[in-house]
Amino acid sequence: MKKKIFDYAILTGCLTIVILFFANGIFGFGGGTTKAGASDATATPINNWATPTPAPKAVRLVAGYSGTSVTVGEEYDKDKLSVIAYYDYGEPKELKPSEYTVSSDIVYKNGMNTIIVVYRDLTTMTYVYGRSLVGISVSPLKYEYGIGNMPDKRDLNVTGLYSDGSIKTITDDYVIYPQKLETLGSQEISVYYQGKEAKCRVSARDWTSVAAIAVTCNKPEIVTNIPLSKDDFTVMVVYTDLTAERVSTFTMSKNVFYDSGKQPITISYGGVSKTINLNVTERYVTGVRAEYTGGDVLVGRKFRRENMHVYIKYVDGEEEETEYYTVDNSTIRYVGKNTITVYYGDKLSSQVTIEGTAYQNPNFDYVSSDLVTNGKVVVKVDTAVPWYLEEDCTTLEAVPDKNVKKAYRKLKLKSGSYIAFNYGFENFNDELEMPLSVRVTIPDEYDIEHTYLYYCPNNKTVLGCIDRKIVSSKTFECSLFKTGTYMLVYSDELAGIE
Repeated sequence: MKKKIFDYAILTGCLTIVILFFANGIFGFGGGTTKAGASDATATPINNWATPTPAPKAVRLVAGYSGTSVTVGEEYDKDKLSVIAYYDYGEPKELKPSEYTVSSDIVYKNGMNTIIVVYRDLTTMTYVYGRSLVGISVSPLKYEYGIGNMPDKRDLNVTGLYSDGSIKTITDDYVIYPQKLETLGSQEISVYYQGKEAKCRVSARDWTSVAAIAVTCNKPEIVTNIPLSKDDFTVMVVYTDLTAERVSTFTMSKNVFYDSGKQPITISYGGVSKTINLNVTERYVTGVRAEYTGGDVLVGRKFRRENMHVYIKYVDGEEEETEYYTVDNSTIRYVGKNTITVYYGDKLSSQVTIEGTAYQNPNFDYVSSDLVTNGKVVVKVDTAVPWYLEEDCTTLEAVPDKNVKKAYRKLKLKSGSYIAFNYGFENFNDELEMPLSVRVTIPDEYDIEHTYLYYCPNNKTVLGCIDRKIVSSKTFECSLFKTGTYMLVYSDELAGIE
């Protein structure tokens, strides 16, 4: 019997229902029956993906400096700087110095110095108080000395007075003058420290000739290649009248040992010598490391030696800063990175990079200021000087009219007035810092539009007019490249000269 198409359709539908029924039981499709003991509730699929915990976000930064005032030009104590980050959740965290940056490592002016602290995208400010040395005082702990002797640092009490009213006992880095007492009786000696001077009186007596010397080495360990100083020895002399005193002007036969073992050294004073043996330990250097802590240096200038720190490493791992090093070149020659090689001996070396710059922005927060007058008017000159120079490092001295008349006549002005002055430095070596930016404040009688500054190299010739930038009705800025004679000229005929 021949089947009809309708019958095939019915058969196909029945087979589909049967297949779906079995598929539901095997794979769990649809709402089929559950196994015995299983819950009738629909099972919740398990998500095996872990939800990541977002990292805490820093939302606030707080910084504070708990140290005392710091001398201008010196680094403040980073251990006294506390920087705390607060987050959107979780506990606040005190940051390590390696986790944040600061705008300056040093104190650059008297009074409040603003230090900007940066952590990630947050900034905050703290303040370090700067101070400068305004004077020193000295008093002797002992008054009488034998002729030829001299007070040393163990005999003097030196105190520094600072701009914030604080005082500090100074124990090193000062110079005593003269080097020994050469005349009998009461006399003045001087102590120099960071450009300041203090004096005290001591007396020299003739305690006849030296009868004997006693020498004691104060250093617990003497090692090879490390220089000794007079502070490492205590030398007592006994005079023929049996008077005894400690002396500081003795001489040493050597101050460094290159061989280990028992080594002799001879101490001499007043024509009498004493030889003692020292046990010298072998200690050789295995490496050298150099660090530069200064800022950018103008091309053509030398970097300052006090900004170069050189450390030698010994075989036992200990490091020690040394001044006994040389450099391949101390002059900055390029704009950008200059590589300086530092040598210790003839085998060990280290390299540092110093940034050279073609121009340094003047900082008029730290100036050397002078006034000059010709008896009629007064001119003020403020020089923006680097922090490592003294605030009173420049000098101004009026030049008599008769010395510069020839130079003034060459301007061929029918009317006007002028004041000439010599511009220089207290310390000749500071001239190496030029060019320096200056601000010139003109007299009230002068008009800024009709006042110009000229350089007169030999007081007879006008070399040229100094480029200037007017900053107020009585003040202009310019750069001075040389020391010597300058002439500030005021005349109506000078208008529009630039």
